[in-house]
Amino acid sequence: MPPKKKAKPAGKKTTAAATNPVARMKPAPKKTAGRKPAAKKAMATGTATPARKGDLIVIDSSKVGSPAREGEVLEVIQGAISVSYRVQWPDGHQSLIAPGLGSARVVPASARQRPPLS
Repeated sequence: MPPKKKAKPAGKKTTAAATNPVARMKPAPKKTAGRKPAAKKAMATGTATPARKGDLIVIDSSKVGSPAREGEVLEVIQGAISVSYRVQWPDGHQSLIAPGLGSARVVPASARQRPPLS
């Protein structure tokens, strides 16, 4: 014989919140006090390029013990996706480079201790 269903009292309404304790919980308030604002993207559209004409660009060697390569930025070429630089090296040669993230450092022209390469 199948079990009988219990009859609901006429005066009480049952809801999901009454039977499920998780449904009765309120969401936790968002904590905003003491938060730092989100960092802006370095290469967002309309922002200044990380290097300018006359700055020194330093590319560290991938081999341990090898010296870093330094060159002067002659031209900044702003592309649709990335930035390229025309660089003059101390030996007089020029290259067009597009360094990836973390592969090059830029020393501003105002902070340099030596005269320009050209």
